[in-house]
Amino acid sequence: MTPYDSFTYFGFLLYPLLAIVLLGLLRLNRMPVILVAGGLMLIFQYVDPLGTAAQQLDGRRQLLFLAGYAIGGVLLIELFALLRQRSKASPFFFLAIGLALLPLFIVKIYPLLARHGVLGLGVQFSLPAAGSTATGNVGLFDLVGFLGVSYMAFRLIDVIIAVRDGAVKGVPNPFTMLTFLTFLPTISAGPIDRAQRFAADLKRLPLCWHAVLADIEYGIGRIAQGFLYKFVIAALIYRHWLEPASHASGFGGELRYMYAYSLYLFFDFAGYSAFAIGTARMFGIRVPENFNLPFISRDFREMWNRWNMSLSFFLRDHVYMRFLLFARRKRWLGGNRDALHYAGLLLTFGLMGCWHGLSWHYIVYGIYQAVMMIGYDIAGRWNLRTGFIPKGWPTDVTGWFLTTNLFCFGLLIFSGHLSV
Repeated sequence: MTPYDSFTYFGFLLYPLLAIVLLGLLRLNRMPVILVAGGLMLIFQYVDPLGTAAQQLDGRRQLLFLAGYAIGGVLLIELFALLRQRSKASPFFFLAIGLALLPLFIVKIYPLLARHGVLGLGVQFSLPAAGSTATGNVGLFDLVGFLGVSYMAFRLIDVIIAVRDGAVKGVPNPFTMLTFLTFLPTISAGPIDRAQRFAADLKRLPLCWHAVLADIEYGIGRIAQGFLYKFVIAALIYRHWLEPASHASGFGGELRYMYAYSLYLFFDFAGYSAFAIGTARMFGIRVPENFNLPFISRDFREMWNRWNMSLSFFLRDHVYMRFLLFARRKRWLGGNRDALHYAGLLLTFGLMGCWHGLSWHYIVYGIYQAVMMIGYDIAGRWNLRTGFIPKGWPTDVTGWFLTTNLFCFGLLIFSGHLSV
């Protein structure tokens, strides 16, 4: 069962939320409660009792891999933290990152290899589902992966880096780490949280009753926002604009599809994020925001400080900044700050594109975003030197118009519609 994707899901989500709210009002909402309640809901979510036998079979496979990845991730964190205490962690840092990313790498690379017939190895399976036996053939690497593997990988990487940097002191509590890795509201598609911030929220629990009521009020408001965005606005855009535009041809058809898809993607994704943030608040956890009025941005730097912020800030902190520090220390590209800055942008956004998938349109999308960031940076530096473009509202409006349209074109690339 896909989270936040249907009214049926919310019907079943209501029961654990009511239990969490009641326990919160009784000051019994602590980390073990969140772990157990989230775990039970994950079992229901992946092993969908309303699904077909094939869907239930696939759900059990995903659930087993999720559990194995989460437990293995916790063991990896604990081992790395022990090595860090003994000043022996540095040689194993990249090994730990590699192990954390290995399942995600397999999930991303396997479809590409399978399409070209590189991986043809299959295995037999036979598992009971809904009172019957489902059997068949699957690729060996089809057994790896689950809904949300990318986001769990990011959480695991965040903890490993925090341990290496000393931001997380000592050996983390394994149950805290397991709760962080498997936190139900955000496990499938974010927003991407940070281990230190999440652990600090857990330490605040249990909250006093008026704080619980404030969280309930806020959570209900965000969930209502999610319904408005996803099930009303996004649904109307899809039905009356995006779907007709997908069958249109010519430049006008592409232009209509570009704007329709951009708005649909925003309201759908922002609605999902609102659901996750609101649900998490019911648990007493303050998940970071993902969107902040992105379409009022006047340049691409501002856009990426407003669009999918949790992913943008994660990549900025863990990829771009670390590449820049390492490259400057090694004096790559002669230590030229501008050249290293642009190389870091290409690396960061290129990885972002690959993270979405290894299809050409995702990779081109990532490179396109980097090129736009570089172009805006060069233009901004040139204008500072020359003062050619005066400051004021006409410049701001022009910047907004260009940024919005160029960003929407990037989303058109991302959609894959241009490949049709």
